[in-house]
Amino acid sequence: MTARTAQISLISVLLFGMGFPAEGEMRTWTSITGAAVEAEFVEQQLDNVVLRTGEGDLLEIRLNQLSRDDQIYVGSQRTATVGRPQRQASGNAVPPEIRRVFGNRLVNAEGQRISAAELQGKKIGLFFSAQWCPPCRAFTPRLVEAYEELKAQGKPFEVVFVSHDRTEDDMYGYMRDYKMPWLAIRYDDRRRTELRSEHNIAGIPSLIIVDDTGNVLSANGRAEVSSRGADAFDHW
Repeated sequence: MTARTAQISLISVLLFGMGFPAEGEMRTWTSITGAAVEAEFVEQQLDNVVLRTGEGDLLEIRLNQLSRDDQIYVGSQRTATVGRPQRQASGNAVPPEIRRVFGNRLVNAEGQRISAAELQGKKIGLFFSAQWCPPCRAFTPRLVEAYEELKAQGKPFEVVFVSHDRTEDDMYGYMRDYKMPWLAIRYDDRRRTELRSEHNIAGIPSLIIVDDTGNVLSANGRAEVSSRGADAFDHW
């Protein structure tokens, strides 16, 4: 495919005003010359289509240089976004260490996809929890309180929810009902299972504190937040 790597920033999206962000899926894109690439649809800007590869690289190609099937697909994505909350645009490349642990994108309580680059340089609480779990529901407000206090203090902290819910709707319902202001692993992402296994999660709720490369800073975050609140940050 004849394409060039492009830095797509929020400013460029606002200037063009013609982007159509959509929740993408990895698929094979083919140019009219027969060249192919595995990537997902990010948005359309005027006559250009922006794609993202599995490595997080952004590619830009003219719509009329894509195969007919791909042009139809782009059109379907534009239609599908009507009435759908737009995800946050980001021009920041996801560092490979973060991508390995968290993937390229996470989601918020509204289902918007957020670049995992937001985690760079932060201490991260991996929050293993579920709506159906009474102790989880008891601990969540305490964690929300500590999180909001750390944000107000400007501390480099983020929480990533790793859902144990029975359905995706339950996951989003839990996040909204408890006003979780943080990010989550997508429900259909295999990393939910991988993170549970990697950290030997036998019971929930569990809060594992890691750095932005996945190295464990504390395996006892739940007890530390319960006893110290936001002050636990300085002990991690």
